[in-house]
Order: sequence, then C-alpha cells, then structure tokens
Amino acid sequence: MIIDLDAHQGNGHETDFLNDESVSIVDAYNHHIYPVDLQARKAVKVDIDVRSSHTDEDYLNMLKSVIPSEIESFKPDFILYNAGTDCLAGDELGGLLPPQ
Repeated sequence: MIIDLDAHQGNGHETDFLNDESVSIVDAYNHHIYPVDLQARKAVKVDIDVRSSHTDEDYLNMLKSVIPSEIESFKPDFILYNAGTDCLAGDELGGLLPPQ
C-alpha cells in the first residue's frame, strides 16, 4: 500500500503500479495543479481531492474517514508513506491554504 499525502498527484508510482492489483494507492492531493495525469489516476484506489479552501481540520478528517477503512479492507503487508512538504500552508508549489 502507498499512502501519498503530499500536495501533488503521485503519478510516478501510480504509473508504475497502474495494472497491479497487489498495490493499493491512497492519494490526497490538489487536483488542480501539475501534473493532472488522468491515465495514472486510474491506479489510485482512494482519491482524496484536497483544495486550497480546506483547513487542517478538514484535511485530517478526510484522511481519517478513508485511510483506516482502506487499511482494514486491503490488509497490506507493508505501507509506504510518501510525505512531501508541499502540503504545508503557504507552500507555493502545493497551492494549499495560501498565506493570509
């Protein structure tokens, strides 16, 4: 299982595992920024659309509402966590929660 929580779509690993049912991909990202790879998106089992208007509480609630159940149903032997920093407030690349 890959849990990808940076702000960009993980299209590299999504492409790598596009037709591999032995890998479940959970990806929380801003759908409105680069790369918008619609072909690679087909590999994502749990797709979480994160927007700049979401607060930290919104973001965490979205994760809590889907990740535990996906872990329970998929029963992975291993979880790879992709933790980028572009989901931080004010990060220009991620486009989430612009500085006030």
